[in-house]
Amino acid sequence: MTSSGSKRGKRRQVTIGDIARHLEISKATVSLALNNSPLVAEATKQRVVEVAEQVGYRPNYFGARLSRGKSDMIGLYILGGEAGRCNWARPSSWMFYNPILRAVSTELSMHGYRCNLEVVSVEQVTKQKVISSVIGEGSLDGMLLVVQDDIDYSFLDIVEERQFPFVVLNADVSPDISSVKVDNDWGARKIVEHLAGQGHRRIAHLGGPRGDSNARERRDGFTRAVMDLQLHHDPALIQYGDWQRMSGYELVGHFLDLDHPPSAIFCANDHMAIGAMQRLQEEGRRVPEEVSVVGYDDTEMCQIVAPNLTTVRQPLELMGELGAGEVLRQIEEEEKRSAIHTNLEPQLIVRESTAGITQ
Repeated sequence: MTSSGSKRGKRRQVTIGDIARHLEISKATVSLALNNSPLVAEATKQRVVEVAEQVGYRPNYFGARLSRGKSDMIGLYILGGEAGRCNWARPSSWMFYNPILRAVSTELSMHGYRCNLEVVSVEQVTKQKVISSVIGEGSLDGMLLVVQDDIDYSFLDIVEERQFPFVVLNADVSPDISSVKVDNDWGARKIVEHLAGQGHRRIAHLGGPRGDSNARERRDGFTRAVMDLQLHHDPALIQYGDWQRMSGYELVGHFLDLDHPPSAIFCANDHMAIGAMQRLQEEGRRVPEEVSVVGYDDTEMCQIVAPNLTTVRQPLELMGELGAGEVLRQIEEEEKRSAIHTNLEPQLIVRESTAGITQ
């Protein structure tokens, strides 16, 4: 597990003190005026609001908290793809999200916070500005966002502007926003090293969707490991699935039709690996005697299928626990610190679906 802090230089944020100096009034009066206090004359309120708008003032989280108090509510948002096509509740996705959600909820509850779960689409956060609106309305003390999509995350600029307690899980999207993720590159490399150590030279990769960050990192890790170990690097040995069992079942047929089929297949998740094994067995290819198969995630199905599936175990509960702990730290310290980025190391679990070449 590695952690690092970072802080990117930005234009200085306008403060209540700047407005007070401009109007030659006290900071307390400015604060009361911005909170629509009856203790401040209407004319003064109007002047304060006008100047605040002119200079682009945005209240930060800690200042706003002093006036509104705590809500004891932390948002847990899942960014679930395109509107109307959210796949987070599919079996393959739920087995990924469930340990994270359980750990976050448990950690927050232990510290007296409630967890507000929301599933949002890319369109909702980028065009409808859902997250910006929630942060702006002040109903939450902090937020965790679970992501997978390779998209433009500039919609999170408000997090830095408001100094709002915020953690991204499953990716590192900005040097200024704390994150906790799993080192997919390392996991993919360990799989390739394991297979190469068994004598496999022609290894295929059945990856996840092209626009998925986890899939991209595993695919990149696979490619780098293949090249570093001087194995057969053939574009025909890479296919793109959708995380579901049926895509593994269908796409493995492409590998079987090659003039020189692979002796091992690394699938980017367990569901696709199980689908691939099913197709191989139906085609009369023995696993692992003729073709070794590896998955990723270490879901409980790995020990139900026959042969038991070699895979990579992700510390998903630890990801959730550390993410919740980081957002609580930001809330309790009540001051802006450099972002902390944690990259967790997964574990290769060797079972019965991989073996050395026997032919």
